[in-house]
Amino acid sequence: MDEYEKMLDWLYSLKTIGIMPGLENISRAMEKLGNPQDRLIIIHVAGTNGKGSVCAMLESILRQSGYSVGMFTSPHLVDFTERFQVNRLQISKADAHRLVNKVRGTGVELTFFELTTAVAFLYFCEKNVDYAIFEVGMGGRLDATNVVHPITTVITGISFDHMKWLGDTLEQIAAEKAGIVKQGIPLFTTSCVASLSPVKKICDERKAPLIIVDQKENTNMNGIYQRTNAGLAASVARFLKVNEGAIKKGLMDTYWPARLEFVEKNVLLDCAHNLEGIENMSGFVGTLKYSRLITIFGVMKDKDYAGMAKKLPDTDVLILTKPKVNRSLDPVELDIRNAKIIEDVGDAYGYAKSIAGPNDLILVCGSCYLAGELLARKNRIPLHPIMFIQ
Repeated sequence: MDEYEKMLDWLYSLKTIGIMPGLENISRAMEKLGNPQDRLIIIHVAGTNGKGSVCAMLESILRQSGYSVGMFTSPHLVDFTERFQVNRLQISKADAHRLVNKVRGTGVELTFFELTTAVAFLYFCEKNVDYAIFEVGMGGRLDATNVVHPITTVITGISFDHMKWLGDTLEQIAAEKAGIVKQGIPLFTTSCVASLSPVKKICDERKAPLIIVDQKENTNMNGIYQRTNAGLAASVARFLKVNEGAIKKGLMDTYWPARLEFVEKNVLLDCAHNLEGIENMSGFVGTLKYSRLITIFGVMKDKDYAGMAKKLPDTDVLILTKPKVNRSLDPVELDIRNAKIIEDVGDAYGYAKSIAGPNDLILVCGSCYLAGELLARKNRIPLHPIMFIQ
């Protein structure tokens, strides 16, 4: 086993620490590392759904404008290095190994996500990027990325997810996500988000301009809801004085994997992992033409899996599967009549391919972890447990 593989094993062991919301430990670690986050020009993006897409759109726009752009997102789908990209090139394994060790050297006990956030700060500083785009991991107020001093903040949308940590009302969730708002720094969001009382209250308290964006923009990404995300990305880009040509070209060149992505002509892969995501996905599938729909569905047990299953598009063959992560729901618990249970993701995909006709559509959805495992199996990439960590 090489040193990089040993590092992955150690990183995976951090899951025993679990999720520890709070900024104390990450702040201590960053201080010991010289606070590299303070040397970056950062765009900070939160939201329930769409924040990764907005990050990818902004990255594409800014890169089209000639800037060097760092982008930190989570979770990764297949490879740990996906989390750290500069101009859409992933960090090298050697740099990842070196910087993980550098953060470990602080002696501060960090969660997996805190450590990876620190690595991103260090890496983007080393690469001297013009802009660094940071996607919030969960919530916002107590998320490790919230040690930043951004040039602007974005909230893409708010719906029910991670209620154990964020609260069980939209207002409580909004308060957590609006925790990324900084004194005097503008927040870009939609009217739906702005209508939630904690958002305006926090912006008023911090004298942060609240910029409501309801203008939609065209993008190459599938799904009508992506036009809303594109509108947000375009508005931020205009705030940064990016020219219209670069904005339009960047939006039409955006690539963000497993978001209503046709990985083959008749195989549609989507990371939809909550009720709103499934509804958006189903709306898109409803615009497609096919003979039969074959759906592979695998979901985490801490989600509203019953509600998600009910929102799936009408399907001719439903295959229930189970990604290799402890949080996965046992498909038996869904108790869906006439569904076929094939727990192994690779076997489920193989079966779907074997019964699909040339005009049938195979839809794979329910979890980012399912999407990642499907891509790994499809491309014959060995599975490592690091794939299944937030």
